[in-house]
Amino acid sequence: MITVEQVYGTPERPDELPVFKDYLPGDVENVFFNLDEFAEMRFVDGKEMPIITQKPGVNPYDAHWQAGAKQSFDEGLYRADLILYVKEKDYGPMPKSGKLIRLDKKRDYFVKECSLKMGVYRMELERVR
Repeated sequence: MITVEQVYGTPERPDELPVFKDYLPGDVENVFFNLDEFAEMRFVDGKEMPIITQKPGVNPYDAHWQAGAKQSFDEGLYRADLILYVKEKDYGPMPKSGKLIRLDKKRDYFVKECSLKMGVYRMELERVR
């Protein structure tokens, strides 16, 4: 049998009960950015930090026909999207749209959009090849 003590102050001076929002900062640190759970150590702009990535996919660019051949070389052959989650305290100031980000010292992405919630940046990145 497990015994749990939940004491919130004294009867004369009760403390407020914690709410869901009180637990979130700890969950961000201890669960989402736990290297044994979701996060992995990777290099972002030359600095190693724990991040979480999602890969929505690779989309080919639509090409047009010109002189009997498909032409799309001016825009690239495909666009690879990546969603990157990184803690604000690890990354630093919020990147602006269009900023170049180098991932793992070899892949360059452009920031399409970036937002900040609960101390975590959600960056939508795009790579054109």
